[in-house]
Amino acid sequence: MKLQTTIFAILTVIWCGVIFSLSCENADDSTQTSGRVIKFLCNTFISDFEDKPEEERQEIMDSMSFVVRKCAHFSAYAILGGLAFMTYCFIRRRRIRALCSVGTGFLYACSDELHQYFVPGRSCEFRDILIDTSGALLSTLILLLIMHIADKRKRQKGS
Repeated sequence: MKLQTTIFAILTVIWCGVIFSLSCENADDSTQTSGRVIKFLCNTFISDFEDKPEEERQEIMDSMSFVVRKCAHFSAYAILGGLAFMTYCFIRRRRIRALCSVGTGFLYACSDELHQYFVPGRSCEFRDILIDTSGALLSTLILLLIMHIADKRKRQKGS
């Protein structure tokens, strides 16, 4: 096994551990984690956020909660999909490699949602599996595009 494959395999396992640890948070802890991210975003992108009345600030944060939480799912699995794609570099056929990468994201998303079913206050949602798998798919497609462009440039230099 090449060093590159080993490094990406280790990073993939570590990232799965990060996702697992976030999924272990009960509902209250998960809400607090999201709340910190949302508050940071509000303070960064809404110039007078701190000057608004508490009720209005809470309303803004509540309206952002769903989007931020789903973006977190998407992003975490985009990273997982990219790491898995690089781990499977020993698979020469790109379509098979891409399927393995997205498949890894899908299977881990399924196991993650099942795990969350047993965490107090959390739920198992098919929608999250779709969001997670979409993240893995997007990163895989981006990496395939990068490889395609690199191949095209190599062929042009060789001509």
